[in-house]
Amino acid sequence: MNDDEISIRSPIARLARTEAAPAFSLDRPIKGMRVGLRNDIMWRSWLQICDVWSELLRKDGAEPVILRVTEHVGEEGQFTKDLVDAWAGSVDCAVVGLAN
Repeated sequence: MNDDEISIRSPIARLARTEAAPAFSLDRPIKGMRVGLRNDIMWRSWLQICDVWSELLRKDGAEPVILRVTEHVGEEGQFTKDLVDAWAGSVDCAVVGLAN
């Protein structure tokens, strides 16, 4: 290195490689499928996302089936679990929220 050059070292550590969550593919056209969109009323942004996705799914010929759940504990939590189980059995595939 010459007197008129400097060396800059990065203070940022390299990230360790981690395994990513698996991605899923339908491997068939979505037309005619019942696509579940599960959402929680407490996650307000997801309410709007489900509405937008429902519209897009309809345009592609799918039938969106939205399930809006409420409580997760106690008697109402058991009711919600039973509702989710029945809903899951009634759709061909589902999106249950990002990072859920």
